[in-house]
Amino acid sequence: MTKADNTSEFLKDCMAGAVMKLLEQWPLDKIQVKQICDASGYHRASWFRAFRSKSEAVTYHMVRLWQLYCERHGLEGYNDWVIDNAEAWFQYNYEIRDTLRLLYRRGLMKELADSFTATLHDHHIADPEQVYRTAMFSFSLYGILREWIIRDFDKSPDEMARIIRETTAKMA
Repeated sequence: MTKADNTSEFLKDCMAGAVMKLLEQWPLDKIQVKQICDASGYHRASWFRAFRSKSEAVTYHMVRLWQLYCERHGLEGYNDWVIDNAEAWFQYNYEIRDTLRLLYRRGLMKELADSFTATLHDHHIADPEQVYRTAMFSFSLYGILREWIIRDFDKSPDEMARIIRETTAKMA
């Protein structure tokens, strides 16, 4: 990663973080770019270079949270579904449950789904069968997470991982 990439990533992290903080007080459609810029300390031009929309910033934030979690915990294959990461994936989502509740409350589940697509579903994979498998896992995981959020995290991360392991074993 170049210095410019680091700078751009830091800027995007700051701006997306500002959007998430502002979401605690206002719905996404009521947040103004000026508020985001004031909260992040960057100019409007920087915002428009970094993101096409506030929705994109929310999606970016969710992708970055998972990437950073994987880096901190030494998880491999964070952009591919690896059954061995099931416990860690549910633990991660449990740890950010307040953020997930906020997205649900603000009607931003599409942005969460988009973060799955951005992380797991690469349309440019050469093997079409791999594309289909990846799509199945990314949308299945989103659906499971969505239900867990709606049910207010009624099961522990370990219980959720067990459900996934049992379900995928039955599919094999």
